[in-house]
Amino acid sequence: MHVDLINTLNDLVRVNNDRAAGYDTASSQAGDPGLQHIFQSMSDQSREYVFELNRLIEELDGDVEKDTSLGGDLYRTWMDLKSDFTSSDNSVLASCEYGEDVALRVYNMALTSDVEIPQDILDVITRQYGELKLSHDRIKKYRDLNKQNK
Repeated sequence: MHVDLINTLNDLVRVNNDRAAGYDTASSQAGDPGLQHIFQSMSDQSREYVFELNRLIEELDGDVEKDTSLGGDLYRTWMDLKSDFTSSDNSVLASCEYGEDVALRVYNMALTSDVEIPQDILDVITRQYGELKLSHDRIKKYRDLNKQNK
């Protein structure tokens, strides 16, 4: 059994579960309907990634991860607390950018680890990582534009 590979994939599932939940929270806090739509699409993106990753885990006869990480729970709690004090879209965008940074770090760790990853699985992880980088840049762009408009 590929225990290390399954653990690595489950780490990616957890970060995507965190990301989906974080964007659900962000969507509910954003005042701009356009941002709400973007946040919801990013949440949906992570749910799609979880589906893909879980399928790979099942093909390896592993147990799929359904939870979020402790860090993700803390991230969402921080975001919820922050919303009690400030409701600006810019602070929500800054929180989202932080979450994107975390997701990219977890993917980068998976891609640079010593775990042997078959090419078909590596292709999925690499594609998701590339798409996450685009999402990160999109959030950063919106945060910068939002900051300029204030």
